Amino acid sequence: MVPHVAPRITFAMPFYRGLDHLVSALSSVLAQTIPDWEAIVVDDAGPESAEAVVAGFNDPRIRYVRNETNLGLAGNWNTALSLATTELVTIFHCDDELEPHYAATMIDLMARHPNAVAGHCRVRLIDESGQPTRTLADTVKAWLTPRFRGDLETTGDRGLRSLVRANWIFCPTVCYRRALVPAAPFDKRWRFVLDLDVMRRFLFDGHVIVGTDAVAYRYRRHADNQTKLLGADFSRHDEELSFAAEVAEQAKQQGWSATARTARRAPVVRANLLTEAASALFKRDGRRFRGALRRAVRGLPSSR
Repeated sequence: MVPHVAPRITFAMPFYRGLDHLVSALSSVLAQTIPDWEAIVVDDAGPESAEAVVAGFNDPRIRYVRNETNLGLAGNWNTALSLATTELVTIFHCDDELEPHYAATMIDLMARHPNAVAGHCRVRLIDESGQPTRTLADTVKAWLTPRFRGDLETTGDRGLRSLVRANWIFCPTVCYRRALVPAAPFDKRWRFVLDLDVMRRFLFDGHVIVGTDAVAYRYRRHADNQTKLLGADFSRHDEELSFAAEVAEQAKQQGWSATARTARRAPVVRANLLTEAASALFKRDGRRFRGALRRAVRGLPSSR
């Protein structure tokens, strides 16, 4: 029996489907080196109920909530965040896993930086079966990630430019300081850039985001991964380009010239599209080739 201690961090876990991964995710929560956490599985009225899985763990620190209707990605993330009772909250994706020291690492990181609105860590990439993996996109992302040892504070124009350039923070690792986060921070317009959108608003508002070089999270790449699904029909790329247009306009108005330039160029998005075009050409998929190439070379859409 786990002794009762007041939780210091919440794992808010939006769930839609994938019970096997949920079991692994919750098992990694239970394996934390410290006991003072709570976990809330927020079931978004999906095709698979997670209630029995949660009950099977028989731990009072793990709660289950099911939405009456499907709220969508942003809506469920906002609900999960709102249910937390602790100062620190992680939107923990149910298809990923935590390293045993994640909670202790993030609590210590946020204590060292009491003014930070959010903290993040490095990841170990795993595949469907939990084995190490790495994609070309991961290699490029690693190359564009700032080099640092210890802690890194991301602020202002320079910080946002680096995020717009490569979105190098793995969003599920982010631990939020609830008191500094506005209500319902996740915008329902977005499906892929939800996290980056929140980060840009934090930075435009003058907040500090802090990272640690500790590897404390296991990020899973698999066929049902949201990133992969949204890339199949270019909806991911279209969203990224629309977001870049918004950031470029806001940065221009705020006088953040480095961010504005990088957002207008959207170099990584365009590079990804050119890679898609080359792959489609190799596979003799003319329709996908034309779609990728057209998006890669055209200007940004009008900002909203």
